[in-house]
Amino acid sequence: MLKKRAQVILTLLFLADVLIVGSCWNLAYFVRFHWLNLTYSLFGFSIPAVDFAHIPPYKEYFNATGVVVVVAAICNIYGKMYNPKRVSQYRGELRAIVKSNVFLFIVLLGLTFYYRRFSYSRVQSVYFLILTIGSISALRISVRLFLSYMRKRGKNLRRIIIIGKDRTARAFFKRIKENRGLGFQVIGYVYDHKTDDLSIPYLGNFEDMPEIIRQQEIDQAFVCLDSNQQSHLKRINDNLAEQFIDLHIVPDIYHTLNINPEILDLDGMPVIALRQSSVEGWNRVFKRIFDLIGASVAVVLLLPVWLVIPILIKLTSKGPVFYTQERMGMDGKSFKMIKFRSMRIDAEAQTGAVWAKKDDDRRTALGKFMRKTSLDEVPQFFNVLQGSMSMVGPRPERPVFIEDFKKEIPNYMLRHKMKAGITGWAQVNGWRGNTSLEKRIEHDIYYLTNWSILFDLKIIVMTIFTGIINPNAY
Repeated sequence: MLKKRAQVILTLLFLADVLIVGSCWNLAYFVRFHWLNLTYSLFGFSIPAVDFAHIPPYKEYFNATGVVVVVAAICNIYGKMYNPKRVSQYRGELRAIVKSNVFLFIVLLGLTFYYRRFSYSRVQSVYFLILTIGSISALRISVRLFLSYMRKRGKNLRRIIIIGKDRTARAFFKRIKENRGLGFQVIGYVYDHKTDDLSIPYLGNFEDMPEIIRQQEIDQAFVCLDSNQQSHLKRINDNLAEQFIDLHIVPDIYHTLNINPEILDLDGMPVIALRQSSVEGWNRVFKRIFDLIGASVAVVLLLPVWLVIPILIKLTSKGPVFYTQERMGMDGKSFKMIKFRSMRIDAEAQTGAVWAKKDDDRRTALGKFMRKTSLDEVPQFFNVLQGSMSMVGPRPERPVFIEDFKKEIPNYMLRHKMKAGITGWAQVNGWRGNTSLEKRIEHDIYYLTNWSILFDLKIIVMTIFTGIINPNAY
C-alpha cells in the first residue's frame, strides 16, 4: 500500500512539474515583453532591447509550450528528479532540479538556434530558467515540509526492522529517532540472540525473518552489522530471497573518522569513498576565485604595511626583509611560505627546527610586535595569489614537525585534504601557536567537513575581530 502511495506522490509531482514548466514558459513571455516594460515605464525608464511596436506575438510562444513541456519531462527524468526521496536531503533534490533545468535550458537554446521560422528571445529563456527552478524548488520544499509534518503525526509511515544489535544498529536507530520526519516506524530488531543495548523489541533470529515480515507487515529492512559480523550476510540474504520488502545495508564506517563519505559507481560496482576533500569540481573553482579576490583586495588595503614594515626591518636588524620556510600543503606537497622576517638570521643555527615559545629571545625587537599582531604573515597573501595557499584553511606546518605529529596524533594527515590557509577555524577559536594539537586537529577536521564559501566569510570576519592579535602568537 505504501509503495503504491509513493508511486502516486511521484506521479503527482511529475504532473505538477509539467504544469509548472508550461506555466513558467508562458509567464516568462509576459515578464520579458510586458510586465517589465510596464514597470520600467511607470518609473520613467526604458528598455532599449524591446521595441513596444514590435513585440513578438504571444501565439508563437504559446504554440511552443507543448514541445517545451515534452523536452522538460525527458530532462527531469534524466536528471533523476523522481527517485524516492524519503532518505535524501534537500540539497540533493535541489541539485537535481538545477541540473535538469539547466540541461533543459541548453537543449532549448539548441533547438531554437536551428529553428528558422521564428526567433525566440534568449532573455525570455533566461527568465524561464529562473522561474522554473524557483517554482519547482518551492513546490518540492513545500511537499517535504508537509510530508514531514504528517509523518511526525503518524501518517505515511514505513514499517521497518533493523537487522543487527551492536554499534552500527545503535547508531542507525539513534538517527531514526532524531529524524522523525523521515517517517520510519521501527518495529524491532532481528539477530541471533537478544541484547539489552537496543531499546526496541527483539523479534527473533535470522531464520524467523520471513514469518516476522509477514506477521508485522514490514515494508523495509535495514542490515546494520558491524564489520566483524559480515559473515551473517549470506544467511540474511538466503532468508530474505523470497521476500518482496526493500532491503538496505548500512555500512559500518561511521565509527571511524571520515570526511564527506560518498557512494560511487565503478561500472556498476558500488564503492564507498570515506575521505574526500569538500573542495572539488566547481567548489574548487569558487574557492579559488574567492581567494584571488580576497588576496588582491588585502594586498591593496595593506599597501602602507608593504611600505613601512620593510623599512623598519632594515633599520632595526641585519638580514633580509622576507623569510621563506618550507611548509606542507594540500595532499602533502611542500611549498615555500613567505613571511616578514621577525627573528635573527641565525635563529635556528644551534637549536635546529623548534617551535617559537613565549618570551623567545630569537625574536627581533620589531619581530615581537609583528608576531603579536600577525603582521609578519602579510606576505602570505602572495602565496594565495600564487596558488600554494588559501585565504582560509588549516594552518600549514613544517614537514620536520609533521613526522612526529602524524605518529602521535590520530588522523593528523587529514588536514592536508585542503589547501593551507592564512587563517582558519582553529585559529579564530584560540588554538594557535603552542596550544593543544588535538584541539587544533579537531577544529581543522570540522572545517573540512563543513566547508562552504559562507563559512570562509565567517572565519575571515572572526579573524578581523578576534584572530589578528592573539595571546598565543609568539
